[in-house]
Amino acid sequence: MKKSVLAFTVLAASFSAVSTVQAKSCPVDVQHEVRIAGEQVSIYESGQPKLLIDENNNVFINGKQLDLNTMQQNALDAYTQSVKDNLPKMADLAKDGVGVANDVLDEVSADFDSKESFAKVQSLIDDYAAKANDKFYPDGEFVMPENLFDEMDTSWKGEFEQALKHVSLESASAMFAALSAEMKEGDLSFSELQTKFSDLKARLEERIRSRSGEMAVKANDLCDSMKGLAQEEQEVQKVIPELKDYQVFEI
Repeated sequence: MKKSVLAFTVLAASFSAVSTVQAKSCPVDVQHEVRIAGEQVSIYESGQPKLLIDENNNVFINGKQLDLNTMQQNALDAYTQSVKDNLPKMADLAKDGVGVANDVLDEVSADFDSKESFAKVQSLIDDYAAKANDKFYPDGEFVMPENLFDEMDTSWKGEFEQALKHVSLESASAMFAALSAEMKEGDLSFSELQTKFSDLKARLEERIRSRSGEMAVKANDLCDSMKGLAQEEQEVQKVIPELKDYQVFEI
């Protein structure tokens, strides 16, 4: 049915807009896993905690505390705060991506006055959102994996594309069901239905362009923040050389 194919294309386009940001590359290599638990920052190597910065910004390497002077402490404090402020924004960007898909789905279902028909689609989106969140908060604390951006460009992108396929197929089915109900009720003629789809397509495409544009800006800003963190890390390593063995960022 041509009408359901058009709806499928519009909804799929919204998820594609999300995917361009979800898997956006950033020229920063993540050398070690970083975890943030409350006010504590830990750096892991081969799955083992090696460096800990506690809530008072004391530094422990393999359990042994470093004796820092005032200049070193000030440099560390500033860098640690930047880490805690910026790294969790990775998870926030993923949430924004799911938000785009939810917004588009809401518009589609509201236009057809049939949210029930899209319940399974919503469930699939919620499932993807949960999996995306678990990547950054697997045990309730924030985790930035080693080789993060490489993972985004490869395995994470593949997972998203698979989720997109499932959501798109289910969306087409739901749209077909909603349209069939309207046609059986005789509320719209075929030409009126075509016009409705054309208006819906234009409105949703504009919505997608606007939201995906916002996300692209956020993604670029986040990448710039990662570059800034890499530079800050280099500076703090100059005053605290012991941190060089546990470098996180590399441009």
